[in-house]
Amino acid sequence: MDGWKQEHAEAANVAVEHPLVAAAIEEYLGNLGIEDSGLPASGIRKVAVYAAQVARAQALGIDPERLRLTSEEARSELLHFAAHSVLDGVPTYFIERPEEEQD
Repeated sequence: MDGWKQEHAEAANVAVEHPLVAAAIEEYLGNLGIEDSGLPASGIRKVAVYAAQVARAQALGIDPERLRLTSEEARSELLHFAAHSVLDGVPTYFIERPEEEQD
């Protein structure tokens, strides 16, 4: 992944971890009766992260569409994740599509 995209994502994560945002997420989870773990809580945090990334991009004058990974970046990230999973002892299977089916 391009270095600037990673830096942008990390800066957006700092915003999501800010006490104001963390408290709002905690309150929302409580209002919904959702525990602070599992897929629903993770999904709510994912929305907050994407919102922070888009808001930051807009504030910096960057088209948020430029934040999307290219096919090469996505493949690289997937292979990196798979390699770490294997090293961590997680059973990992990689099924590759034929070239003509990609994108």
